[in-house]
Amino acid sequence: MAHWHECNREHRFTCDWIFNILVVLSDGKVVCGCADPYGERPLGHLGEDSILDIWNSPMVRQIRRELNQGHCCFCDPCGLKRYLEPGESPPERPERLDILPRIFLEPTVRCNLSCFDAVCNRESGIVHTRNRAFFPFEDFTALMDQIGEQLIRVDLFNYGEPFVHPQAVDMVEYIKRQFPQIFLYVSTNGLALDRGKIDRLVDAGLDEITFSVDGVDQETYAKYRIGGDFSRIVEKMSMMVQSRNEAGWEVPYINWRYILFKWNDTSYHMNRARRLARKIGVDRLTWEITDHPPTARSERYQIGTHGWRRIYREIWDSSQIGNAIVQKRYRARIKVLAFPGKTHQQQPLKVRVRVKNTGGGYWWRETRSGRRIVRLGAQLYDVERQLVELNFARAGLHRGMGRGASDTLIIDLPPFPHEGVFWLKFDMVSEGIDWFELGGSDVVWKRLKVEAL
Repeated sequence: MAHWHECNREHRFTCDWIFNILVVLSDGKVVCGCADPYGERPLGHLGEDSILDIWNSPMVRQIRRELNQGHCCFCDPCGLKRYLEPGESPPERPERLDILPRIFLEPTVRCNLSCFDAVCNRESGIVHTRNRAFFPFEDFTALMDQIGEQLIRVDLFNYGEPFVHPQAVDMVEYIKRQFPQIFLYVSTNGLALDRGKIDRLVDAGLDEITFSVDGVDQETYAKYRIGGDFSRIVEKMSMMVQSRNEAGWEVPYINWRYILFKWNDTSYHMNRARRLARKIGVDRLTWEITDHPPTARSERYQIGTHGWRRIYREIWDSSQIGNAIVQKRYRARIKVLAFPGKTHQQQPLKVRVRVKNTGGGYWWRETRSGRRIVRLGAQLYDVERQLVELNFARAGLHRGMGRGASDTLIIDLPPFPHEGVFWLKFDMVSEGIDWFELGGSDVVWKRLKVEAL
């Protein structure tokens, strides 16, 4: 049984990572989260134990048990934990979990750039914290063959630039060929890609890719991405959009993520990024807020500031659907055309709803991936508007819909769990991604009285 260092147990917190994710470093070391760049708090090593043995090892179960109690000393140095509010109880979850749903896998710790004062740049010595710089392809396929059937998601990156690995594209193709149900996501600086690799990624069915580009010209971009070439990365993003669009698919979904620093956070820079993102044709532009390095951080957009509140729906981690590109936002106007006000407990209910695409994001009716399909959803709440069932009912579109298009849908509400007063919240949803409300779209609430038969 593990014993942690002395720590301050007055701080109460929780965390989701150890209940959902393991991170595999390039040398086979397994850590708890992406906030352990040097692998200083390992949970195990694939050279000694299988990943499933590590997933339910005595050490991991102890971490989960202590988090269920509101504190774990192992987690004290980590920045991923969420502090509990006064009086808030930590969520209680199983200590043993049969399914490992998600992994981060680091193809390589090496990078083709040296970002300013970053924990993973060449000057940090991070390469020397790994016993090997590249994850061998044969070890990768063995790992995927062991757990691929149960995985829901793979994030094929961590520290280092994934496409510096000579077989990174092969890894993408292997995952999507052998385990097509896996949601496969990659984050990259993009500079190691070329048209051949891009076409292979598109053909393989990569689900989502994020390009990290923190500026709107060479001067602002290269202040952080030292050694980078802004014109080349714009070219790579354009290539990805062109290749995807020529294939006629919705994937890969293409993000431009822009870290805000004190030299690139003016209205001029941000509006120029919006215009350029629209011109390139990426699906999403979002801002990332950081306080590191302290000498470079954007003061006007730190969490809690007026500026931060103003762009909140455009910030990377505020939702999976917010967007700084106005013309690509997911927004809807929803009108419930007929609603009875009351019904019987075991009586299914049909509700007519008119929906209109008031944003610019395309509403897919069907997709290659089976994700990002847009549907009307009904969420069920009790009389106090406490959530009862998030996915209470769905209604599909009759066709794909661009900006300005409308459709009238019939949503079938199933029998209600008991008599009483309920609230229904109607919202559009991009399946497997997020609800439109989280990106700033309006919803419709309807009160319903459910009577016994």
